[in-house]
Amino acid sequence: MSSPSVAFFFLLLASAAAKLDIGKSLSSYSEFSDFVNMLNETGVADEINSKQTVTLLVVSNGNLGSLYGRPMETKKMVLSVHVVLDYYDEAKLNKSHSKTAKILTTLYQQTGKARNQVGFLNMMNTGKSAVVFASSSPNSHLEAQLVKQVTSKPYDLSVLQISNLIDIASVSSSPTNAPAYAPPPRKVLAPAPAPTPSLDEEDNRKSPAPSKTKATDASPPDADAPGPGSDEHKSDVSVPCGDYLASTILLIFTCAWLLFTMV
Repeated sequence: MSSPSVAFFFLLLASAAAKLDIGKSLSSYSEFSDFVNMLNETGVADEINSKQTVTLLVVSNGNLGSLYGRPMETKKMVLSVHVVLDYYDEAKLNKSHSKTAKILTTLYQQTGKARNQVGFLNMMNTGKSAVVFASSSPNSHLEAQLVKQVTSKPYDLSVLQISNLIDIASVSSSPTNAPAYAPPPRKVLAPAPAPTPSLDEEDNRKSPAPSKTKATDASPPDADAPGPGSDEHKSDVSVPCGDYLASTILLIFTCAWLLFTMV
């Protein structure tokens, strides 16, 4: 085999050996199964496997918090922030004592979508307490502490367990995704039906309403009562005239009798 062929063969072996497989590396750690599943469903696992050097900050299934209910795009962003584009194992971190935070570049910074320092992490190791990681974005206060080294493949892959998800202010302040279904519209109540009238009320409705006119005014005139032009009406008028004539005759008779007596 010629020298160039030998060199190319070893180059292929080196390339194959350098290729990462994050799923395979964490397949025996059941406590991170949900984290690995999210890496696969969001496509972050493929991006990790395409890199040459990566440090993955993993969180156990019980500490994933509200990430279960987040939209796919939000999950991908959060997981990408947990992928550091450099190699840091526990031994290297323990040696990196500093009074100031060290800035780490994450996979999310490489997407070009990062704003307000979301694509960077602050790593602090004062030598007096646990190593902590926090988002560089403003108002992101919650820190994640280093728990242990899970696995490593110097100097290509390092997997470190941290206590909780790294807090990102823009994500923690946003509501979780809305339900996929819309709530049913409120039922409009129909007006209550009118009460059914009783039999007595029904009879009263069918009977005619009483007249407001007095009975004496509405009743027809008596058949025996004389009309305006009857003889009885005339007699009522003639009676005063008869009395007047009798009085006159009586007066004349009286005067004549007096004159006869005086003579």
